[in-house]
Amino acid sequence: MRYLGIIVLCFMLAPWQANAEEAAWQLGVGLAYSQLPDYPGAAGQQHYLLPFPYFTYRSDKVKLTRSEALGQLFSAGKLSLNLSLAAALPVNSDDNQARRDMPDLLWLTEIGPTADYQLLNNDRQQLLLRLPLRKAIATDLRQWHDAGWRLEPQLRWRQKLANSLQWTSQLALNWSDKEYHQYLYGVAPAYATATRQEYRARAGYAGWRWSNGISWQHKRWWLGAFVRYDNLQGVSFADSPLLQRQHNASFGVALAWIFNQQGYFDE
Repeated sequence: MRYLGIIVLCFMLAPWQANAEEAAWQLGVGLAYSQLPDYPGAAGQQHYLLPFPYFTYRSDKVKLTRSEALGQLFSAGKLSLNLSLAAALPVNSDDNQARRDMPDLLWLTEIGPTADYQLLNNDRQQLLLRLPLRKAIATDLRQWHDAGWRLEPQLRWRQKLANSLQWTSQLALNWSDKEYHQYLYGVAPAYATATRQEYRARAGYAGWRWSNGISWQHKRWWLGAFVRYDNLQGVSFADSPLLQRQHNASFGVALAWIFNQQGYFDE
């Protein structure tokens, strides 16, 4: 899903892209394994072992990496305004006990403006304050549904541990409107049962997340891993029957071979 969003962003930002000789890019293939909850607060988890296209690109206006897609709209000193994308994987409700006999959760694609402020930036360290506001759309490419809005203030830290090794850490707070919460945690009357009461979600606080990742690249090989913790204590949808856990942990690892590249790419 991440790469579908990247393709969309490329088309939207094509007029702003630098000349090919000014851009840095890498192209390869990889294999990734991850364990993720079906959605934040779900008891069910899925294990994914999937091949993936490895693609990074950076010009003076566009940045596409394994973890984000950004297109610069405005920049002045330490402050920049970007267009950003995020995405979440679909969920088959038959595979989730709490959602059984409910509609599946489609891919969630999010797009919107992101304000970035550089608190610290040098050759080895970076501390970034990020404020993304994104519109969420649920889709399987045949149907598209409005899934509300999300606000996710973030602190992002990056530390270069060696020439080919870097560590990143991110702390994020989440707020969403009632449409977004209803899509994930609402229960319409038609799907209420004796053990799953009807539920109408409201807007408000949606928890916090702390994630850490490490990546290593040597010549044509790239290796990365991440761990993430989600805390949903005190969220506005705490009484939803679909919220089964207040804590979620997830992790993943990926290996890629880069078969073509141009320029120097440093995230």
